[in-house]
Order: sequence, then structure tokens, then C-alpha cells
Amino acid sequence: MKFFRNMSKIESMNWRKGAILGFYTYMLLLFINYIYFQIYRIEPFTSMVIFWTGLLGAFGYELILNLKSKMKLNK
Repeated sequence: MKFFRNMSKIESMNWRKGAILGFYTYMLLLFINYIYFQIYRIEPFTSMVIFWTGLLGAFGYELILNLKSKMKLNK
């Protein structure tokens, strides 16, 4: 029994781009958090904020890319 359909090649490429953006978002926020902590001894972002920002960045970017590719196919 399959719960999910197979992704097309374009959707797979869009997911990879989204995952890369999410990873770089994590790295940037962690870097900012670390440097800010070293200077001021307080963390500007909680771990929950960092987690959800990276996750939303990855899925949001994938969604935008998928919508753009679907709009291109409909033209």
C-alpha cells in the first residue's frame, strides 16, 4: 500500500533546492546565534525558532518552486 505518490523529476529537484536553502538557513542562524552569544552572553534565537525557520524555509521554497513550475507548464 502506498501512502504517497512518486515525485516527478522537477519536484525532486525543487525539494533538493529547498533542502539546501533550509540547511544554509540553519547554518546562518546558528552562526549568528553563536557569535551573538560570544559577544553579549545571551542567545538572540531560541532553538525552536532556529528549527522552525529552517524547516519553513526548506518547505516554503520548495512550494514556491513547485508552484512556479506548474504555472510554467500551464502556459
